Amino acid sequence: MKSINVVVTSAGGIVAQGIIKSLKYHNKYTRSKEHEYKILATDISYEAAGLYRAHKFSLIPKPMTKEYLKSVVDLCNRNKIQVLFIGSDVELPLLCENKTFIEDKTGAVIITSQPHIVEMCRDKYKTNEFLKENNLNAIPTCLNHEIDDFLKDYKFPLIVKPREGFGSKLFQIVNSIEELEFASKAITQIGWKPMIQKYLKGDGNEYTTGLTLGKDNNQIMSTITLKKVLKHGQTYKAFIDKYPKVTKVCNQIAKKLKTFGPLNIQSRIDVDDNKVKIIEINPRFSASGPMRTVAGVNEPDIMVRNVLFDEDVKTQNHKSLVCFRYWNETYIDKEKYKSVIIQKKSVKTLNSSIVDYF
Repeated sequence: MKSINVVVTSAGGIVAQGIIKSLKYHNKYTRSKEHEYKILATDISYEAAGLYRAHKFSLIPKPMTKEYLKSVVDLCNRNKIQVLFIGSDVELPLLCENKTFIEDKTGAVIITSQPHIVEMCRDKYKTNEFLKENNLNAIPTCLNHEIDDFLKDYKFPLIVKPREGFGSKLFQIVNSIEELEFASKAITQIGWKPMIQKYLKGDGNEYTTGLTLGKDNNQIMSTITLKKVLKHGQTYKAFIDKYPKVTKVCNQIAKKLKTFGPLNIQSRIDVDDNKVKIIEINPRFSASGPMRTVAGVNEPDIMVRNVLFDEDVKTQNHKSLVCFRYWNETYIDKEKYKSVIIQKKSVKTLNSSIVDYF
């Protein structure tokens, strides 16, 4: 059986932990498998749960430091890494921009879209403009200086959110000009730029769609949609089924983007016209990835099979499931934890345990 050495970065975050879960699920539950994963997790802090759920781990500098790229290259070379998974939005633009440099220096494949796609998708206003220009179900949107004309067509409540950022940080539903100005000021005070959108009614009409796009001819290898219920910006209830109306629109977007790698598209049904409207596009794996994996679409594994083994993967079917998320804990003996922290090794091993009490 082939052993594949992979790195998953930012192991303290929910996206990275989802990637680790999917890779470990492959190792444990895939029948007739021809490969398995050896996972090296990274983070900037020892207090990252994902470090202790991987086979080994290493601390690396913060992405904004000059030592960061060298540490990634050295880590990949020392550990014969074949694939690098990006586990956070913070690292995404930097690793994407330096993808060719790192791959040339290490031979590892970085799973990420092209730089211009990452740049556009990280700006929600630019993303919306792309959708509008291509007639791809954009949400009516304006900037602050356009609000007077916007209010002629769309009434309060409205959405105010940053063009940058991720999750639900500084996302506000506003019901007046005063609230809109207050929300916009909160965004500009931290150096971000606000945008204003039509409020789409119906919290039960929100979806998250995961796609994987192959390295050749922009082929769509998998598409799977979850109807979701959010809590603090994350999916905590999901209904995995066939949603052809949503899937059709997301496939159209993926083909128009002409990108590579994982794609996550957030959408909502607009009850005013019954059309699918796109909230945002993320050119990375989703935090809800493990749900898709259990349903039969293991997106990290699909990407590895494509980039390492040249498989033209085509995933057609998946299970219909209901998923309820809950908090869980992982435990480490305190003395072992302290002992590992003081070790001078660059790559360390310490496994945590999970108690099956729920």
